[in-house]
Amino acid sequence: MSNTEFQIWRAYREKRGSLFTARRIEQSIGGLSALYVSLKGVKDVDPYSFMPHEQKPQQVEMSLEEYMMQQFGEGN
Repeated sequence: MSNTEFQIWRAYREKRGSLFTARRIEQSIGGLSALYVSLKGVKDVDPYSFMPHEQKPQQVEMSLEEYMMQQFGEGN
């Protein structure tokens, strides 16, 4: 495998996550279970409560200005 191909795969895995099939199935079933429960009338269903092996991503709070600087730079 060439270095370029390795970098492409690395970028894909960072963006899309693991290629492990069982993890993808667990995520899908967790999402569908949360959807089913919310259709039954339960409010604020967390899909991660149906995924025992997944860690809930930490939310980073930032202002609009910080987000624009992170995404687009100073814009000189």
